[in-house]
Amino acid sequence: MASSLTNFTDEARIALDTLSGRAAGLFSPSLRLGVTGLSRAGKTVFISALVHNLIHGGRLPLFEAQKSGRIARAFLEEQPDDAVPRFQYEDHVAALVND
Repeated sequence: MASSLTNFTDEARIALDTLSGRAAGLFSPSLRLGVTGLSRAGKTVFISALVHNLIHGGRLPLFEAQKSGRIARAFLEEQPDDAVPRFQYEDHVAALVND
């Protein structure tokens, strides 16, 4: 009996977390991006350049979302999951600029 109550409580907590996350997305929609590829294929350069152009209003003529005006603003947020290391965007851009 106690385990079924615990399972019910856990399921209710998960459902509430999911609902609150989706409700927050209605007011502040966001996009999380993952990039995969072979070693030394340019993933870091791609992500750094894309983020830099989005944040600083760079020209991306082939990026349909920006071309059509669907991107109102872009900014960095804190990493929501402490178990996943943060992409060090600032360090990578500095390395690209200094090369």
